[in-house]
Amino acid sequence: MPKVYVTQIPHRRDGATGSLVPAFNLTPAEEHGELVVMMPPQAAFHATGELVRQLDDKLQKYNYDDGDTVLLLGDTTLVAATAALLGKLRAKFTVLRWDRNLGRYTRVVICA
Repeated sequence: MPKVYVTQIPHRRDGATGSLVPAFNLTPAEEHGELVVMMPPQAAFHATGELVRQLDDKLQKYNYDDGDTVLLLGDTTLVAATAALLGKLRAKFTVLRWDRNLGRYTRVVICA
């Protein structure tokens, strides 16, 4: 089964309970594969060397030919580092882009 590598699931504070809840419903992304969340929602990325190492470890199993995709959400440093790593590690990779007209995610191939 293909995997959807989610960089990070952004959270927001629920007004009624005060607890943190996901800011997005990622159920539509599951039509593209099993969700694999790479980083926790409240992680801060001040030590970029460690961030890149952790991402590199997670992305080693990414396989374009198996239909794997990436959903770039969350901290912009994390999004940029993920795209840079995939561009360096792979000749091409696929990201999911939300199409509001269709109401679902569509695949976009990025050629490095």
